[in-house]
Amino acid sequence: WWQFVHPLYAWRYYLAGSVLAHFPDMETAARSADFIITRDRVESDALLTPGNEQVFLYDSASMDDLVELYRNTYQRVVSAGEPAARSHFDVYLRDGVLFHVREPCVREDRDVGRVFFVKGIPEDSKDLPIWFRRYGLRNLRALVQGGVRFEGKCMAILPLPHYPLSAIRTGWHPYPRLRREGHRGWNIEIPASR
Repeated sequence: WWQFVHPLYAWRYYLAGSVLAHFPDMETAARSADFIITRDRVESDALLTPGNEQVFLYDSASMDDLVELYRNTYQRVVSAGEPAARSHFDVYLRDGVLFHVREPCVREDRDVGRVFFVKGIPEDSKDLPIWFRRYGLRNLRALVQGGVRFEGKCMAILPLPHYPLSAIRTGWHPYPRLRREGHRGWNIEIPASR
């Protein structure tokens, strides 16, 4: 009963029996997923939730408009100058938005055995929600708009908080199984000047 009424779990009820794509491979999603859920809005015949403001549901049968949005965003981000940092993913900071991009990108680059993290260090800790103040930073991963793989590229988009940040730490840690196999994570810190 709790899962039914709790908003974080309502999608499980309403979309029971459907195949959903998270951090979707757009080509695979168009073939195998029934729906794609993203925070990216594109006016399209595929958009099934035009009244929504934060999360949007798309029919995967006609994804051309959404792929075009990602293609244009990727091109705009990488053509506007050098990344703030280079690692396994290139990290760009553009107009208060953090982008993680990789080309070429294969399925293993977004393996679920890797835990991405993004942490924002504010200029003033009083800007943080009260439960983060003792740490002096905020885990922003929950704010990530997911990610997408299309045309051999990966891109994840993270709008940053509205308060000023002094630095951003990001990277990924492999799960223990991958560490035992010799996989190493990466960790970078970039200044967050806007």
